[in-house]
Amino acid sequence: MNLLLPAPGYKISPLLVLIYGLVFVAMSIMNLSFTQYSIQSLYWLGANFSPWVDAGQWWRLGTSIFVHFGLMHLVFNSVSTLFLGRFLEPLLGHVAFIVVFLTTGLCASMASYVFNKEVYSAGASGAVFGLFGLFIVLVLSNLVRPEVRNEWLKSIGVILVINLGMGLVLPVDNAAHLGGLASGLVAGVIALPLIRARLRRMRSLPSSE
Repeated sequence: MNLLLPAPGYKISPLLVLIYGLVFVAMSIMNLSFTQYSIQSLYWLGANFSPWVDAGQWWRLGTSIFVHFGLMHLVFNSVSTLFLGRFLEPLLGHVAFIVVFLTTGLCASMASYVFNKEVYSAGASGAVFGLFGLFIVLVLSNLVRPEVRNEWLKSIGVILVINLGMGLVLPVDNAAHLGGLASGLVAGVIALPLIRARLRRMRSLPSSE
């Protein structure tokens, strides 16, 4: 299965990754580098920086989700978006999925704005952690078999511990990660009844030969 290609019930996730890639290409062209970025390029492409937000540029809390610092940053968030999206987007539907992604991403950006003053911040990691939060709520529900639940929770736990641990030794925005995760857990609680209703409707549809 090629996760980069849209499929029935799965269109928003590849589109998000395409946007990440286009913004990253623009950033690299502006700086003639994949790793070194000027303040001007961060400004024009929409990075999150508290003095700019304080100046009234609140839209940066949203645009910064699509800006990435470096190829590894881009690859991790792209792969995570695709894998989580392939599972969650068909369950939520396109509209609910993008609402959850953007809402948790905004919450993550706000957490970064509040707790990391005067630090340049960007990336979809907060929104990805939001999807992880929703995924955790789903895995803990009775929609998932206990034996599957335990394996998934172990995998999720390892990923979250590694990423949060990296934030203790590397310049990683743990405020955004935790803000995204917390808002994702809340989104999961809200979305769970919608997912149940959606699954009931899908099961009630007649199958085709």
